[in-house]
Amino acid sequence: MPKKMLPKTIIVCCDTPAKQAQISDCLAKEYDQVIGCQLAQLESVIERESEVAVVVAWSAPCAEVRLIIEYCRRLQLPLLVLFHQVLPHQISQLSSCHDCVFLPLQGVSTLSPWLAYAAARRESHLETEHKLNQLADKIEERKLVEKAKGLLMKCQQVDENTAYQAMRRSAMQTSQPMAQVAKNLIATLTALEM
Repeated sequence: MPKKMLPKTIIVCCDTPAKQAQISDCLAKEYDQVIGCQLAQLESVIERESEVAVVVAWSAPCAEVRLIIEYCRRLQLPLLVLFHQVLPHQISQLSSCHDCVFLPLQGVSTLSPWLAYAAARRESHLETEHKLNQLADKIEERKLVEKAKGLLMKCQQVDENTAYQAMRRSAMQTSQPMAQVAKNLIATLTALEM
């Protein structure tokens, strides 16, 4: 994978200095800027760098790793997590983390393809979230239109199609989206009923 697909800075955070040195050395062969840090420094290192990906190596899943995962998720950073071992009961802690990549610490000779995969996975997750948000917005708009249509049918004693066509004409005449017409109609008709 070409370097340009990934952020220019790779931040390495591990639970032991030996692991951090080993992983940083491995990454330094393929990337120009590799920064090692302890957990307490991670936030400040990320804040002063731009375009970063994070590599975390820990003995096993724990609260610290969960915090790092949540922090990287909030900042929308690619994340690669390496574990020395994962016990069966710990797998459930990781099941909700669909936007980062988990690997065993041993047996991985190169990390660059996995970092590229982590970046692609983050991007895919962001696209999915965006689509879900758009669908949720459309559902809310549809609820508003249905509520306004119901109020209009009740107040004007018209059928469903007539109420909808009236709202549609109003939207076209005022160059407003149907959701805005529905909001205005709900506010007006609710005020008149009081």
